[in-house]
Amino acid sequence: MPKSTQRDGMPYFLFLCEGRVLAQNIDGRIIDLGEATQENGAFAWRLDGNDEHGEGLNNAGAVLDDIAGHLTFLFIDGQFTSLPDLSDDYAGKLDDAPAKEIVLSELSDKGGDDNPPAV
Repeated sequence: MPKSTQRDGMPYFLFLCEGRVLAQNIDGRIIDLGEATQENGAFAWRLDGNDEHGEGLNNAGAVLDDIAGHLTFLFIDGQFTSLPDLSDDYAGKLDDAPAKEIVLSELSDKGGDDNPPAV
């Protein structure tokens, strides 16, 4: 039987809502990771905790894909430890928001070629 590359993977949801990049963990906690903007038809984003950013993206889906490629388990875990839970603030607002599920490996700080983040 083939071994799963998703061992010890932790699922998260990323959302874009009201100009913010949000993450939700399996406990339902929601945190604010940074900002997302749209100007002249191009999308951009910036994370507050590590200043990662992207720009010139075509749509919200491309923003979420780009953000997912810059996240590590250690970063997200640290953000959930230090940032307040905003679940009440965003109750009912995320149902129609652009979203992406990701799975980050707890065994690796960075995905790397042999263990990329599952998106």
